[in-house]
This record gives sequence, structure tokens and C-alpha cells, in this order.
Amino acid sequence: AERYIHGSLAIFRLAPQDYHRFHVPVDGMIGKMMDILENIVPQAIRSALDVYGENARKIIPIDSPHFGRVWAVCVGAMMVGSIHTVVHEGQRVSRGDELGYFAFVGSTIVMLLEKGMVEWDEGLLIDGRASLERFARVGMGIAGWCRNRFAKGNYIRP
Repeated sequence: AERYIHGSLAIFRLAPQDYHRFHVPVDGMIGKMMDILENIVPQAIRSALDVYGENARKIIPIDSPHFGRVWAVCVGAMMVGSIHTVVHEGQRVSRGDELGYFAFVGSTIVMLLEKGMVEWDEGLLIDGRASLERFARVGMGIAGWCRNRFAKGNYIRP
């Protein structure tokens, strides 16, 4: 958990009319996936809107040579939807490969990255500071990786 203190987080919210297949964000290897079907204690969320506490969740770790361990946390609406993955533990994947899909209605994906591993698109950062959402399509670049995370300013964009 210490690797993620001051790390990066992205939330991808899908409306019912959106494309509900989700894709691998980085090249790497799939780790041990976990299903969480029980509710989360509401005090742990600290929010009046309990989107993340009363839903099914599937946690998918991806070990990437460029981004370290990336966590994709899939949140599917309980009672109205389900989460299906099309990958398995130990499988090598490439950015853009299908990772899985949500069956029915709106869902969310939360992505966690280690500190110093990613440089977000400048326009995305500006919108985020203004509390604005940005529409994203499959294959859109939203960030680049820090090739030498110990040398400031040495970044590569996809």
C-alpha cells in the first residue's frame, strides 16, 4: 500500500448508454484477481453518495514493466449488473486488449497507479482541477509513462 501513497487515481464512469467493454490500460501480466461482493463500511468511503459501497467489485492487478503494478477496480451495479473478465491470472496482455465487460447498466472503473509512474495529459489535469469530467473513447491517450522516474522531466508519451 505504501507504493500508492501520493500515487495516481483515475475514475472512468460509464453511463447506461456507453460502451461497456473495458480494455487493458498498459502492457503487462495479469495478477491474482479478486471479487468483492459484500458491502463496504460506509464510514470508510466518507461520501454521502454510496456508489462504491453497495456494488459488486472485481479487482484486477496488472504488473507492467513501465507503470509498476496497476490496479483496475471494476465496480458493477449490484442487483442490476455483473462484471465479466476475459483474461486469466498469469496471462500476458497488451494495452488495448479486451479485459472484460459489464452486463447491463452504468458502471465504473477506478484505476490506481504507483507514485511517480505516470504523467497525465495536461488538458485532463486542467479539467480535473476545475472539477470537470472529460469524455474519453477507447484508445484515447490520457497519460504517458515516466521512463526514468528518478530524473525529473524525462517522460515518454504513448
